[in-house]
Amino acid sequence: MEHNRYLWEVCTILETLLIASCLVSAFITFGLGIYVYATIPGEKAAILFLAAMATATYWALGEFFLWQATSYEGVYFWLRISSFWPVLAVLAAHFILIYTEHPLSERRRIPLILALLYLPASFFALLGSFTDTIYTVVFDEGRWIYQPVLSGPFYIASALYVIIVMILAVYLIASAWFNAPNERIRQQNRLVCIGLLAAIGFGMISGLLLPVLGITTPNFIFIGLAIFSCCITVAILRYGLFTLKPETAGPEIIATMPDGLLLVDPGGRIISANAAADGLFGAFAGSLPGTSIRTILPEDISATIRMHGEEGETITDLEAYPENIGGKAISIAASGVRAPDGKPAGCILIIRDISARKAAEKALRIASERISWLTRLTRHDIANEVTALGGYLELLKDEEDPKRRDHYLDQAVRKVGTITGHLRFSREYQDIGAYDPVWLALQPLIEQVARDIRMEGVRVVDHADPVTIYADRLFIKVIHTLLENAVRHGGTITTITISTSELEDGSLLLVFEDDGTGIPDGEKELIFQYGYGKNTGFGLAFARDITAVTGITLTEDGEEGRGARFGIRIPEKGWIRKGQADDHGTAI
Repeated sequence: MEHNRYLWEVCTILETLLIASCLVSAFITFGLGIYVYATIPGEKAAILFLAAMATATYWALGEFFLWQATSYEGVYFWLRISSFWPVLAVLAAHFILIYTEHPLSERRRIPLILALLYLPASFFALLGSFTDTIYTVVFDEGRWIYQPVLSGPFYIASALYVIIVMILAVYLIASAWFNAPNERIRQQNRLVCIGLLAAIGFGMISGLLLPVLGITTPNFIFIGLAIFSCCITVAILRYGLFTLKPETAGPEIIATMPDGLLLVDPGGRIISANAAADGLFGAFAGSLPGTSIRTILPEDISATIRMHGEEGETITDLEAYPENIGGKAISIAASGVRAPDGKPAGCILIIRDISARKAAEKALRIASERISWLTRLTRHDIANEVTALGGYLELLKDEEDPKRRDHYLDQAVRKVGTITGHLRFSREYQDIGAYDPVWLALQPLIEQVARDIRMEGVRVVDHADPVTIYADRLFIKVIHTLLENAVRHGGTITTITISTSELEDGSLLLVFEDDGTGIPDGEKELIFQYGYGKNTGFGLAFARDITAVTGITLTEDGEEGRGARFGIRIPEKGWIRKGQADDHGTAI
């Protein structure tokens, strides 16, 4: 008898402790939810965490007051009030999806989340609130208590559903734990995983094990929720979960920032480098620290950085073109750092790859120059044609010979046609730079230019293969410039030969060669500079810019006294052969 009374007292104390754990859990979960939301307000993870903790608080208070009730009505009321426990499981699972950045957490997956999580949970919660199919109130050993309805399918289904949802949540957080990028994140995920396992374990004791044994007690899950809250608190305070403190966020931000970052001591030795710096300079991870910045930056740039570092000055946009990074252009921002005693302690370098920006600037400059020079070129050509037209009209006015009059009239008509062509060409390319390159048949372009230019006894022999090339729409101007320059500046020129040949690397070499006076060795590059030349001074420069749009190169390698030889090299993927050329060439 004494033994039974002692056992009864022990059970009463344990039951009292369990009931008290409900109240303790309610305060802990509510306070933790508010704290997390205040730390990162507006974040989806914080909102879901607050919702889950508020639901846990609501459930814990319902369980507490349920065990304080002494009547059937009181127990029944609080049982119905606290029947939304399945919603807690799906809120926790949704939080884990957001926290681990699972694809199901994307906005477009919301309908799927509602269907798989919230709809079933709401169904079971409503059954518990408005029916007796999940829990029922019974009178046992002198008091009213609630028991699960094990004889029906709904309780088992709801319990299994919650268990499956929570196991999936544990799987996600466990995967994030083992795949964490660093130790801090790994510790955070481990604590969250342990907390979830504790909640699931204590929940299964009260939800499945004890009902099968016929034991009715206050729900053990609130002990698990208290443990979960403790794990989250440790993760927050010790490992920076949900926070962005300098000691935790700084290294993470530096490690993941897209720009390269180097910490350099006063002697120019690299102390630390992030992953972006390793990638920018093609270095193995962790190999830059201990080396000198002179090994990765030009000497003059390194000296400038050291000088500014010693003086504590700031560099905002220092451009450099290191040879060891494949021709990339970089921008360096540097700030000197001083020790507490005021002496220089080194500097911090932020290095950004600006290759794309420089390429865009060059493209914009070329496009602008093309518009300007095209306008000047067209105006110049039209002026020449108008002068010639005026001359023919003057001759026509005083000429009485019918044959000569017909000849002058024919020449005047041709000049008008040429002027019209120039105007049409100018109008077509008034928005030059907005057009994409196109595939152009080479031989029709050559034939058209040869017809338009006044050759004056100069013969053009076309040995070029019938190929199609990928070039800017203005490529016809390149051919026009080469032929016109040969006629105008070739001196004793009698023949211009155009030929093509396929090179070993698959590229196509298009050659314009004449038998004139040629170009002196000292001028072979100067002729491609704007403003240099005997006429307008921009034809060849403009031609080289046009070819550069699609990676085509234009050079001159003729021999002075034996004629000029311009080579246009078209990349392997920039041309297509359409057939075989006439072995003897075609005279135009």
